[in-house]
Amino acid sequence: MKSSKLPVFAFFLMLTAFAAFLGSIFGLDPNDEWYQNLYKPAFVPPDKVFGIVWSILYVLIGLAGARIYLSKGKNRNTALNLWGAQLVVNALFPLLFFGLKSPILGFADTLILFLILILLLLKLWDLDRRSFYFLVPYFLWVGFAMVIAFLIVVHPLG
Repeated sequence: MKSSKLPVFAFFLMLTAFAAFLGSIFGLDPNDEWYQNLYKPAFVPPDKVFGIVWSILYVLIGLAGARIYLSKGKNRNTALNLWGAQLVVNALFPLLFFGLKSPILGFADTLILFLILILLLLKLWDLDRRSFYFLVPYFLWVGFAMVIAFLIVVHPLG
């Protein structure tokens, strides 16, 4: 990587870390009585897995953002706008789900995020294949989270 690109990568990684930080303000408190009483499907991973997975995903999201910014294709601006939109929607989930204690808003957020990611991945296929592959695990994880959120919404309180 050329040293002239390092500030771009640093900026996008910091921007992604900032979004993660904002989300963490309202993040999961495993001792929260409201959360403890929610129905959670048997396949929900242990709470500590989420931190590990999200740390990896945020690095990949930041790298993809920098690569999109540095790309030269015709879909660059659209892809960059979608990348920014997904970051905002992603950061809103903890506020909606945990802060407002609203599984319905949390599910709606994951659904919107999933749809944004579909559009972003479609743009990235031709624009920057590496960014596409960077975001595939994120897309799969969001799909998994969307299923969990849906099951929480449709199941009565535990």
